[in-house]
Amino acid sequence: MTRTKWRTVIFALIALLALLVSACSSSEDPDEPQAVEPAPTSAPEPADEPDPEPEPADEPADEPVDEPEPADEPADESADEPADEPEPEPEPTEAPTPIPVPEGSTVGITDDTIKVGILRSDSKSLEDAGILPDTGDIPRNYEVFAKQVNARGGAGGRNIEIVFHQYPPGASATDQQAACIGATEDDEVAIVHFVGGVTAETVLCATEDHERIAYMLSGILPQEIYDRSNGRLFSQAMTTERLMGAWPAMVEAQGLLEGHTLGLMRGDIGEHEVAAGVLEAALADAGYELADQVALPCQGTSCSQVDIGLERMQAAGVDTIFSLVPPSPFGIAVYLAGQSGLDPQWLVSDIENLVFDSVAQAVYGRSADPTLFYGLYGVSYGLDRLSPDEPTTECNAVFTEVTGISYDIVENKDAWSAVGSTCLFIKNLEAAANWSQDTYGTVNQTTLIQGFESLTDYRLGDVTGSWTPTKHDAPDWVTLKEYRGDCACWVEIDGARMMLDQ
Repeated sequence: MTRTKWRTVIFALIALLALLVSACSSSEDPDEPQAVEPAPTSAPEPADEPDPEPEPADEPADEPVDEPEPADEPADESADEPADEPEPEPEPTEAPTPIPVPEGSTVGITDDTIKVGILRSDSKSLEDAGILPDTGDIPRNYEVFAKQVNARGGAGGRNIEIVFHQYPPGASATDQQAACIGATEDDEVAIVHFVGGVTAETVLCATEDHERIAYMLSGILPQEIYDRSNGRLFSQAMTTERLMGAWPAMVEAQGLLEGHTLGLMRGDIGEHEVAAGVLEAALADAGYELADQVALPCQGTSCSQVDIGLERMQAAGVDTIFSLVPPSPFGIAVYLAGQSGLDPQWLVSDIENLVFDSVAQAVYGRSADPTLFYGLYGVSYGLDRLSPDEPTTECNAVFTEVTGISYDIVENKDAWSAVGSTCLFIKNLEAAANWSQDTYGTVNQTTLIQGFESLTDYRLGDVTGSWTPTKHDAPDWVTLKEYRGDCACWVEIDGARMMLDQ
């Protein structure tokens, strides 16, 4: 119904109501005369007539059926709209940018294997003859721990494959060359692992000439060899510069330099010349100088003219001798000095492995007069192990479980230690390869080098060392040891440890 029709109806109702009111008024008081008004010709205009367009509040309650109140509108919209309109699709997450894989050689590295060449001196005949202490079955050590890693998934998901090459004890660089070529050219290994007794030329054969990673178990080499290796050389030993630079401070702290006349005996070889230069400079910094320096003709581990060198020391009045010569000529020098009445204080180092228990037992302990070596002092990066240290004990337990062979830490100390050293190398290789695979999704020579450099908490017995991108010789500490004739062994002097700059 339109608004006009509503108005007509309303007006009609009002007119009717007016008539009824009028009639009621006349019937209530019949005695009072009422004026009779003529009937209206149209409905009278009410006093409160609504405006032509009343506000929504004045409209009848039933009218807004088709037009809901504004207050109800938001509630109806919020209830109905989410069901009718689907949620917007989420924005796709961008994939992370992959880390670029550095280029590097994959010689000796496949998706399934990493090939490692073990180069070592074949000292078994000397051990059987009692000249050198028994170090156990070295090849078997590597096989046991490589199989253990392979059984748990491999190094970087790759099986470690071991090949062996040997050279004679005391071999020269020429004698060792064949073993290096056999590992790098014939077997095409990715890593050459030197167990000990290796020359600088043989290391460079692997790292510089054939561009393979080299890992040294022992042996002091100049920083130049590390530099020429272009980051491929890693060692459990210490550089010449770091060890020789610390030597004067170590012995001075024990009162072995003040008031003494100093001399130096070394081999006429490049590594010894570098060591002598570093030692001489460190002595000068501490306020000391050498009265004489003798370079003996040496080939491999043999040196000649030892007697002539001693005569020069005696003529210069030397009473304290720094020695860099190998074990055998050093033993001869000590014996000849005693025979000639020259009784100097001898000072040695880890150069030529002179502060090793195996050398002490093989050379000093079997001398015709062992007392000549009493009071011998040696500076070393090889800190005394706790008895027994935890890592080597765990490795020996694994070795015994697999092989049934058990080495006593006292009676078979060298064999027991060799198991630990082998185990350490294999674990470090596993950790480096895993780091490479986890970081780059692959393994090549460059990423494997970075993996070794990531081993900043390097276990050396119960003492830690470190490798970094700028430091590839692991030990961080040096100490001073004294030779004891009663056990033909080296004993660390209390309080003698010194941490070196990294």
